[in-house]
Amino acid sequence: MKKKCIKCKKFGQIFTCNGCQESYCDQHIAEHREELSRKMNDIDKDYHHFQEDLNENEIIQTYLSRIDQWELDSMNKIRKTAEAARHDLSKMFDRMKNRLKTTCNEIHVDIESKQREKHYSEIHLNKWIEQLEQLRNIHKTSFTDDIINETQSSIQLIKIVDRNESFSIDEFHSYPPEKFDKIVGKIILSDGQRTAKCSGRKWNGSDVSGKNLYSFGVHTIRFRVKINGRNNPFFGITSSVTALNPYNHKTPYAYGWWELPFDKNEPDKSKDQSIRTDDELTLTLDCINSQIQFEHHRTKKIVYESISHELCPFPWKVAIVLYSPGDSVSILS
Repeated sequence: MKKKCIKCKKFGQIFTCNGCQESYCDQHIAEHREELSRKMNDIDKDYHHFQEDLNENEIIQTYLSRIDQWELDSMNKIRKTAEAARHDLSKMFDRMKNRLKTTCNEIHVDIESKQREKHYSEIHLNKWIEQLEQLRNIHKTSFTDDIINETQSSIQLIKIVDRNESFSIDEFHSYPPEKFDKIVGKIILSDGQRTAKCSGRKWNGSDVSGKNLYSFGVHTIRFRVKINGRNNPFFGITSSVTALNPYNHKTPYAYGWWELPFDKNEPDKSKDQSIRTDDELTLTLDCINSQIQFEHHRTKKIVYESISHELCPFPWKVAIVLYSPGDSVSILS
């Protein structure tokens, strides 16, 4: 079948385009090529225009402006935060230094008073040495923990966190809330370390001590007990310079009570003096007068014991022995 030109519909010398596969005569094949050439020029211009668009940043300019503003705002926040951190650090250091100075001056007044009266002994000397050593230790270790807290955000802001609020200084008369800490034997701690429970099948030296170390002031800790066996738990103190073992009666470092002593002047001889489940008890550590006090609230019984600094030097810590499996003690305040 003879081909004809798609434009003029004439037969004759006909050429077929390899691209569009259409047939053209001499005249129209030339026009077709010119049209392809124009389209090529248009594509080339469009390519260069697109290249120019790529080299411009109009599309992201809004975002770049926002980033620039964020950078400026962040730098201002960082400068202000750094200034506040320096100020807080300075205040915290001055506060710690002033408290230590106040306590140091109190010790010095006590020393001068005893010197004037010529009324001092090895007990006083040892007490002053321990007190000064404690102050020196607090001063050295007060900034050993990392006190800078970097908040987790797109901007690493910093602020001063005064971790030293837990120091045993507020003229050494204020301590953090008591918790249980060191354990000997099978003891389970719960309720944020405020409850200790004997978990052994039989008593095997189940001792637990408090976390705080006491050298100054007067401190009271109230407990509630649960008793499963026939034996009372031990309530008292030990010196922090020795391992916890108040059950060993030969150790000189433990002071306290396994049971309330019988009062010969008690009018009601039949009154039960033993400790029962749900009884509340208060242990008072009087560091000023070197004595401890134990109060049994149900029977309104109060007993005292003087402490020898030579046998039980400062700092003291609370010591409790749970004798029977299932016995537990909770710190109330």
